[in-house]
Amino acid sequence: MAQKVPGTPPQASYPGMPQPGLVRQIVGTPWLTLVLIASSLFMLAMMAFTVWGDRGLLAMWRMQHDLDRLVREVEIVEQKNATLAREVQRLRSDLGYIEKIAREELGLVRPGEIVFEFAD
Repeated sequence: MAQKVPGTPPQASYPGMPQPGLVRQIVGTPWLTLVLIASSLFMLAMMAFTVWGDRGLLAMWRMQHDLDRLVREVEIVEQKNATLAREVQRLRSDLGYIEKIAREELGLVRPGEIVFEFAD
């Protein structure tokens, strides 16, 4: 229990609470104050590095978004690749498809056909 000092107001004593004199002793000791300040600064620096560092939370968040974007791009490219592979297969094997492409894109006709072109 804390001792009563004459001239001071009575204070409630709680178990585990430091006495006011102990805090004054810690702050009054220069080397201990320096250690407390240095450790506090170190902890703040570590927390800042954890959030804003090269491998911090913000960098990880950006990398995760970049990864998601790249995965979507890969899926789009794979879909285009599959479409082109199907077209290559059709061009190799389907004579009707080849004729359709020749007529539409190259304007070719069979011998004896008559082509009518209408002006718009």
